[in-house]
Amino acid sequence: MMTELRHQSVQQFLDQLASATPTPGGGSVAALSGALAAGLITMVCDLTIGRPRYAEFDAECQQIRQQTEQIRADLTRLIQADIDAYTLVAAAYKRPKDDPARAEAIVDASVVATDIPLQIAEQAADLLPLALPVAQHGNKSAVGDVIAAAHLAHATVHAALVNVTANIGVLTTHPRHAEFEARHHAVVAQLAARCHLVVTAGSARL
Repeated sequence: MMTELRHQSVQQFLDQLASATPTPGGGSVAALSGALAAGLITMVCDLTIGRPRYAEFDAECQQIRQQTEQIRADLTRLIQADIDAYTLVAAAYKRPKDDPARAEAIVDASVVATDIPLQIAEQAADLLPLALPVAQHGNKSAVGDVIAAAHLAHATVHAALVNVTANIGVLTTHPRHAEFEARHHAVVAQLAARCHLVVTAGSARL
């Protein structure tokens, strides 16, 4: 069995990404980008916690760190989950066209391949409200890293939603279609504004 990408070196990941194999693709890269964004926020928290200059923010910063680390773990898991979702879809479409179970297999696989990138987008979007207080009150010398994290999180959402759009088309009559559409709209509703708040707050302290 192939080693999960999260257990490979950065070079191995990049080489596999640049190869002719269809995975990892945009969804996995989106999950990785989101995990990197979470890691940047955690790093700035670690550069803030325990520093007398930022004592008033210490308790809140510790809570933020716990949340960003949970999101980082979730997004890291989703790197492989996206690959697995693509594999399901590819296998379903490869079934013989006269297979009576083919249509159902395609729909079932498409449900997974829609839900996984939505999870990626949602986790990444959740980073922005966490990044804002760190940009406002965290270690000033590392505020640029919070800004970078905000931009990465914003890009992660849009990159992940490409796969949602690509897979939801076969689910128009599926019971979860309305849920998926609602989640898609919710994740972008305040995205640009939240990213702008972080960038503005951080830039004011550069």
